[in-house]
Amino acid sequence: MPRQRTHHRRATYAFPDDFPQRLMRFREESSLPWAELHRRLGVDPETVRRWKEKGVRPSTRHYAALLTVAESPGLGELFRD
Repeated sequence: MPRQRTHHRRATYAFPDDFPQRLMRFREESSLPWAELHRRLGVDPETVRRWKEKGVRPSTRHYAALLTVAESPGLGELFRD
């Protein structure tokens, strides 16, 4: 019997158009230093700089981690539409 093919699709998520502004607002409202945010997300500081200055989208994994970090101070709604 032939094996059934499995097609994997990348997870999609609603990504806010104003993400860099929301990221800055989160940092201000949470009082979380950038260095601590990098550490909690497990990313290089340059990665977050690209998100906030160049509007580069985080990967699904990093966006999910950001949502988790934002939930602890009750600011998760900043990243959801």
